[in-house]
Amino acid sequence: MGVNIGGPNLYNGFIVPWTRGHPFPCQKEGSTSQWIARKWWDCVYNDTAKNLNGYYYLPDISKKTLIGQRLKDSIHNVLFVIGGFIGAYSGQYWYKCLSRRNAIFASMPFQLVASIFMIITLYIYRGYDTDDPDQTTIHRATKNKDVAISFFYISRFLSGFSAGMCCVVSTSYLNEISPRALRGTVGACHQLAIVIGILFGQIIGLPWILGRHNAWNWGMSWVGLLSLMGSIFIWTLPESPRWLVQERKQNEAAQSLRKLRQSNDIEAELVEIEEEETASNKRDLGIGKVLSSNEFRWPLITSLVLNAIQQLSGINAVFFYSGDMFSVAGLRDEKVFWGILATGIINLIATIVALKLIELLGRRPLIIWPLAGIIIVMIGLTILIVLNAKNSEDKKEALAIVSIIFILIFIILFAIGLGPIPFVYSNEVFAVEARAAGLSSAMFINWFCNFLVTLLFLPLQSAIEGYIFLVFCVLVALAFVLLFFKMPETKNKKLQEIQAFWK
Repeated sequence: MGVNIGGPNLYNGFIVPWTRGHPFPCQKEGSTSQWIARKWWDCVYNDTAKNLNGYYYLPDISKKTLIGQRLKDSIHNVLFVIGGFIGAYSGQYWYKCLSRRNAIFASMPFQLVASIFMIITLYIYRGYDTDDPDQTTIHRATKNKDVAISFFYISRFLSGFSAGMCCVVSTSYLNEISPRALRGTVGACHQLAIVIGILFGQIIGLPWILGRHNAWNWGMSWVGLLSLMGSIFIWTLPESPRWLVQERKQNEAAQSLRKLRQSNDIEAELVEIEEEETASNKRDLGIGKVLSSNEFRWPLITSLVLNAIQQLSGINAVFFYSGDMFSVAGLRDEKVFWGILATGIINLIATIVALKLIELLGRRPLIIWPLAGIIIVMIGLTILIVLNAKNSEDKKEALAIVSIIFILIFIILFAIGLGPIPFVYSNEVFAVEARAAGLSSAMFINWFCNFLVTLLFLPLQSAIEGYIFLVFCVLVALAFVLLFFKMPETKNKKLQEIQAFWK
């Protein structure tokens, strides 16, 4: 999932002209003239040839059509997210029908197919290799355009479906195999894996690796190799002991626990799992029952708000479109690449720190106080970007540096709280019979809000520019108020203790 978030940010300069019908982006091997400052037309070509066939330079877009064009340019990211929330919604059915391990395995073929489609796209519709295009080359390149773009969009949808489905089943698996004392840390490893994927996607997308006009499809598809490896190594992992107890396979559950704990002293924990399952000896509830039940009202509301604000804080806008944002902040040319890479590195370091803090400080403090910090950062970032637009060129560089610092602070605040905790919290507050529906609902909202941000961020940024962060600021403030009063601490607590908070 992380690769599919971090990667497109560095390939948008090739993807956007490619989908617009201009498969000859203004970059050749080794060129330092990059798309990332939104200057695809800033090329090394002879000016007399630049508009010979209309393929060297992207046509100018009028202000009237800019917002609509930016919507079209984001379709590939939107389809990834649509696939994600459909996959997340379907997760409850995979969760119930298959074992936890089998459900994780079932998500991987979708990504494999997506990667194959992605590889195909650029081979049936591509621009030049070494020479400038002539009319014959242009005709040959564009005749398969519609088929290639269809493959591309299907690939993005399938990648999203795989990621959304895996989000539900993998977080549940991590929760069920972890001891209570390490439940938060182990659960946060899901977010750590996403963050590592984002960083790898950003590194692979650098222009001296796969961030080139004739290689970006490989940069978008190599994640399929990870899925292939995962589909093999998943069978070395033990099955969830809790699921085995639910299936009345006590001997296999004991064997799984011994492998997980690397100890034969597992009787007490196995008895505790059996007692919890006996106490909740009910059939799995559907989403409708969970939504209408007073018992699950606040667990559901707080889980939905946490997962919604994880996306509505604007974090994926940073990773999908950080190149745009750095350009608005004032960075130019190759400096933007280092800015993007810095976001991935800072995000990874902060997430690793969060693995320790989540058990040391608990869940609630790592949500409440970082949310307060994000509100302050959003206001400051808005002021800086607005000032940047109004100042002369000699002052813009200093303002840009401060803006980037604010963006990195935002990433740190997000990574220690909103990054890992929604996945952990949603697994901790639902009774066993409501967990599948609760998790699917939470992940569905997570991906749906991701969809809204992905769809609307570029058009809103074009319309209101730097004030876009005030929109995120208001949403974060509303979430802060609700969670301050209604979010319990869940660290090292049994379900009955957590539920007592709302009574």
